[in-house]
Amino acid sequence: MSERTPVAQEEWLFRRCYLPQKKYFDPNGNPTSRIFKLRPKDNGELSVDVKSMSTSEKSIKDSAKFFLFELPNAGVLDIEGLNTLHDPLPNQANDAHAVIIGCSEEDEIKPNQLAKIAKLV
Repeated sequence: MSERTPVAQEEWLFRRCYLPQKKYFDPNGNPTSRIFKLRPKDNGELSVDVKSMSTSEKSIKDSAKFFLFELPNAGVLDIEGLNTLHDPLPNQANDAHAVIIGCSEEDEIKPNQLAKIAKLV
């Protein structure tokens, strides 16, 4: 496993989310914090892709199952306690993979802050 390195502040990130979209948008059409809420299987790390190292097609993988958001890493880093680390998956499975760390499963605030800076691709 290679050493994790910080993702540059000027990068953008992709975050994939399961369909149906109605579960992940409020009545005004804005993304909800549910997209960025950690689950037990996440082990405290929110998976994302570094946009400059991927494409929307690669990151979404299957548009029949998922939809895609993008968010500025500068916005992630502005949220107290969060950091983004480049974390390529083994055997070239996904060289663009990164993780957002610094959130907990119980946290309601940080996922909400992430949702506010996310845009549907």
